[in-house]
Amino acid sequence: MPLARCNSHIPAPLPSPIPTGRGTRSAANEIFSQFLEKTLQLPELTLPGHHLPPAPAEIDVRLLPHASADLMLRSAREFGAFRIRCHGISGNELETMADEAERVFRESKNVVERNEPGGEMIPCVRSSKGALEFTPHNNIGDQTRRNFWVHMGNVASRMDSIVEQVTLVLQQRMSTEFRERIEDTECMIYLCRYPHDVPKQNDGVSVREKDRLRDHALRFYLPMERCIFYVQTERGPLSFDAGPENIVVTVGKQLEVWSDGAFKFVPGEMIFMPSFQSSHASFSIELMCSAASSNQNQNLDNSDKIISLTDQILIVLCLAFLYKFLYFIFS
Repeated sequence: MPLARCNSHIPAPLPSPIPTGRGTRSAANEIFSQFLEKTLQLPELTLPGHHLPPAPAEIDVRLLPHASADLMLRSAREFGAFRIRCHGISGNELETMADEAERVFRESKNVVERNEPGGEMIPCVRSSKGALEFTPHNNIGDQTRRNFWVHMGNVASRMDSIVEQVTLVLQQRMSTEFRERIEDTECMIYLCRYPHDVPKQNDGVSVREKDRLRDHALRFYLPMERCIFYVQTERGPLSFDAGPENIVVTVGKQLEVWSDGAFKFVPGEMIFMPSFQSSHASFSIELMCSAASSNQNQNLDNSDKIISLTDQILIVLCLAFLYKFLYFIFS
């Protein structure tokens, strides 16, 4: 006779997970149950990434000078810097310029200026009152160099437009005297080279050259490759990622003075990470916006060093008279 199968529709009672024992070690003991309840509670954990390190704000240039104005000013006051994205300068254009930048420096040794830390720079385009002009040493030359300077002109025009938008934000929110000073500014756009094999502590930049490099209102950095951007703020050092997709803007000494300390000057530095495939140097395009009078004062300082033709004649006559006098005495 076959065995009868159990009816699957009849529910079976569930077994008890904890035996109903007695004693101090039994799970049914109240004191032991409270101990397990407190012991088995998981600690509260905080996932990483919720507290990101501070960094200057990223400003969409298409929202200037209105929608992003407050964000830009707040970042400039807090960090002395801000970043501009969607600047309209293509990465392909910067790559083309980087490929020819080494040759431009090699052919323009007579106009290369020192840049800190350990860098070099060539003045390329001057901007004043909306008018752009190449510096006199730019010789167009062959087709390759002609293409380079055409790209440089396009980049300079775009950066000058961004300077105008940033300046307009500052003019709207500051005093009348501040507006007048920042309106009377001019810009110089440089092609900068940072060798990988030059120690920063031996950059050879004198104190006077450093003061000249820092004596500006705003400085715009457009690196041609990925780098770490470093700024020394009042609250301490700060570093963040930078690259061709962003223009980093820092506050200069002139802007600090004009704003009565509302904006603080911060020195900026790009730290490039060379690889085996990279060249011997990294390049960037930098714009310095300064008071027009500072360039005039610089020219006056240089003119003080120049000895006029009249002074040179007087010196020669004095030396000749001294020679004859000494010859007469000792003869």
